[in-house]
Amino acid sequence: MNCPILTSIMASCTVADCVLIVFTLVCAVTDAWKKKIYNAATIPAFIAGIALASVSGGWHGLGFSFLGAAAGFIILYFFWAAGGVGAGDVKFLMAVGAIKGPIFVLKSSVCGILVAGIVTIIWMLVRGVFFKSLKNVMIPFYTSFVSGFKISPMPQTKSPALPFGFYLAVGIIGYWLYGAL
Repeated sequence: MNCPILTSIMASCTVADCVLIVFTLVCAVTDAWKKKIYNAATIPAFIAGIALASVSGGWHGLGFSFLGAAAGFIILYFFWAAGGVGAGDVKFLMAVGAIKGPIFVLKSSVCGILVAGIVTIIWMLVRGVFFKSLKNVMIPFYTSFVSGFKISPMPQTKSPALPFGFYLAVGIIGYWLYGAL
């Protein structure tokens, strides 16, 4: 069976793309299953991203990889500091940035955040907790603006946490596939 779309994707797949796909799928599975993204996945992926960038681009590639990791950190830092996401999610996005660079991590994380937002809104509407949850999210952001950007933690709730890393991974894979086509 000959699939021209799959053939096209595989022909344009680099080593960094293969590392990204395997790493993202591993993180998606562990986050969906255990609600945890393990350092055993993020640290080797981060190192592989830096090594691949250094080998293919020298000092420029190394700088590009570190810039991607920094972008991944900055994107989720405030969400992590407010208690909205876990440190594993931040490290996951840093490793994606180290593998693919700052532009990819920015665009793919926007896709993942949109996926997570849509799923979360649907989940909250079905459970009937949308407005209460919205208030719990807005209070830390409001107080951080009033207090001169001192980050305050989000109020603790009894509702189960959704696996943000899983939805982030869906957005990353979706954006990668969009670029591969």
